[in-house]
Amino acid sequence: MTLLGWRVADGFSVRDRRALVLMVLIAFVAGYGAGQLSHTLPFARKDLGLTEGGMFLIFAITRAASLLGLAFAILADRRGRRRPLLFAVALLPLGNLLTAFAPGPTWFTVSQSITRIAVIAVAGLAIVILAEELTPSLRALGLGIYALFGAMGNGLGLILLPIAESSAGAWRILFALTGIGLLIVPLAARFLKESRAYVQFAKPVKFRQALRAGLGRHFWPLAAIAFLIAAYSSPAFDFVLERMIDDLQWDTGAARFLLIFFSGIGALGLIAGGRLADTVGRKPTTAVAILLGLIGGVSFYLASSGWVLAPAVLAASFGAAMLTPAFAAHRSELFPTRVRATAAGWVTNAAILGSITGFLIGALLVDQIGLSATITVLAGGLVIALLLVIRLPETKGIDLVRRKADSAGATPAGSASVWPSEPPTPTTPPPSPSPGELPPAAPPKR
Repeated sequence: MTLLGWRVADGFSVRDRRALVLMVLIAFVAGYGAGQLSHTLPFARKDLGLTEGGMFLIFAITRAASLLGLAFAILADRRGRRRPLLFAVALLPLGNLLTAFAPGPTWFTVSQSITRIAVIAVAGLAIVILAEELTPSLRALGLGIYALFGAMGNGLGLILLPIAESSAGAWRILFALTGIGLLIVPLAARFLKESRAYVQFAKPVKFRQALRAGLGRHFWPLAAIAFLIAAYSSPAFDFVLERMIDDLQWDTGAARFLLIFFSGIGALGLIAGGRLADTVGRKPTTAVAILLGLIGGVSFYLASSGWVLAPAVLAASFGAAMLTPAFAAHRSELFPTRVRATAAGWVTNAAILGSITGFLIGALLVDQIGLSATITVLAGGLVIALLLVIRLPETKGIDLVRRKADSAGATPAGSASVWPSEPPTPTTPPPSPSPGELPPAAPPKR
């Protein structure tokens, strides 16, 4: 693959490519499966007899259920990344298969909650594995390639969307097709190895202990950024087709073409954003991405002319795409190996809480002030998120793999833990955390 004369594969080692091949296959399946809820929204909503407000509520419930995906992240820090990821990869298509046979809103909500748990687990663990496996100077680019294949899977759902409008219940076919993704499970089980950066410690570290030790100064800004972006972007992206088909009365084929074409071009932001994050830095790339998402998204919901909607979709898609690898790399690099997956899980949960908040606000407002005004209100959070980005340190090029000297704290299961039991003196504050390792933690209270 080339981009503006530059070969995307240049610089990747054999190990990098092996990890990428497995993860992009998983990303494609996850992208397709995750997108069906929003793609089929106009058809499933009517078939299930729901209002827009009712659908907002279902989206909020499924996001709330996906908070349980944190359990996969905690397990990944304690027992390794591989097994939790394999289980999540199997769970995702099973959830969509159940959705295909949903007789009513309750079954639909429960089965999509299962899917969302798996989607969150797959996304979080795959990003951690890639961050730990890839060459530091190409880490964000690799994450961008991973996300690009996820976008391609999502795009396949749009290409197949005419199936959903062929008859009243045909939207179920699109959910059922996710079952083909089960074929990835035995392939991943055979070839997926444990992350080379992962070290199992005899005594797990509680995340709140890590926060008290100093990592909170990185975590809370990240969590707030994730919350505010998700509160806006989740409703904004999930109701795009609803806006075009029901609000603007576009033909389904025309709406689908516009989204496929312009969001497809916007997906190149995954490569451009990854490259910029690796060369210019995580912070400036994230800031530009948020600005593009804000301008493009608000323009889409306020405009009615196709001449404005098309570039608005392009700008919003390109901005969201740029943000993905830059923020994923930044999030992984700011935390040490012992709590990296857990930290990523909590940041993801902050984003989920943001999604829930956005959908709940939407459920309260949309039937009173309309979809466009609701999305515009939610967009205000992006301004705050942009200001918080400047609080984060730059982490471009940090190596996440432990060297022999750095692994002194690793002990085999069953042996004595070397995790420090107390700081040098009761009044000595813990040192500032580095992305490579946790500082000593305070002793437990007696």
